[in-house]
Amino acid sequence: MLIFALVLLYLIWGMNWTVMKIASVYFEPELFATSRFLVGFIVLLPFVFFNKNHRNNLKNIIVDSFVHLRNLSESDTSSYFSIISLIVRLKNCSLFWIALAGILHISYSNVVVQIAISHLGAGVSCVLNYTMPIFVAILSYIVLKEKFSFVKSLGIGLAFIGLFVIMNFRLEGELSMMFFALSGALSWAVANLIIKTKLGGLDKLAHTTLQLGFGTFFLIVYSCIVVKSLPVFNLTSILCLLYNGVLASALCFVLWSFVVDQMDPSALAVSSMLTPLIGVLGGVVFLSERLSSRMIFGMMLLLFGVIMVQIVVRHQNNSTKKIEDKLK
Repeated sequence: MLIFALVLLYLIWGMNWTVMKIASVYFEPELFATSRFLVGFIVLLPFVFFNKNHRNNLKNIIVDSFVHLRNLSESDTSSYFSIISLIVRLKNCSLFWIALAGILHISYSNVVVQIAISHLGAGVSCVLNYTMPIFVAILSYIVLKEKFSFVKSLGIGLAFIGLFVIMNFRLEGELSMMFFALSGALSWAVANLIIKTKLGGLDKLAHTTLQLGFGTFFLIVYSCIVVKSLPVFNLTSILCLLYNGVLASALCFVLWSFVVDQMDPSALAVSSMLTPLIGVLGGVVFLSERLSSRMIFGMMLLLFGVIMVQIVVRHQNNSTKKIEDKLK
């Protein structure tokens, strides 16, 4: 069951880059991201509300957060320093971090992805988006004071060399778009760091549903401001939307929740590198995207660097687990 879930997960996510590229013909980027996650949120809700444990955990997250917010509202906010104090004290409010993760990942990162696909193609956008583990490693060093081994540093170095190769294959007008695409990967990395440090003890499916809800809400607001044209609805666009909303969002979130409970997160991070490879192949096969030998070389360097980083992280986690087991 685990192998089947992993294969299905990465096939759906990998091929989704091709589907999103096709959908860009019928939807504005912001509107498609909004529609996709709205469908996903609606589909995902029954999985939470019809499961007693997930429903109770969701309720506890909301109730505890509102109790915390109510206590904060009773504080004196008459001065500038009191307001700053309230903001600092929000660090203990789960809903605050869930909403922030939703904005960074669901809202910003995915809008960036949709825009990047329209300009760079599915393959390049996919690879740039999956530099996320590299940014997680760097942020963990800065924020969590995690140590860098030689292999980990070498992996990060190779990844950035690969990025340099990719980002110089066409300098005319796409370099700024590539940096924009990388900002989406950085935003996703920050969201993952928030989940790791602030939401680790919460029910995965419950906080994922809330995160999806917050992210979708801000996408709706943003789309109402910037979207200028309505989507073109036909069989192709509807199938693209259903694929993204039902399969790539709702189903894959459920599959991800399942495999996270069964596997070490670092092992998942390594295996997730199959996604950009499938994304690149999908772009070549179904969209006739051309890849030069230089592009392929850059992508391989980048992916190899990411895998090296994740192998080191996995080794560190296994060592920590062994030490904890001995202490028990």
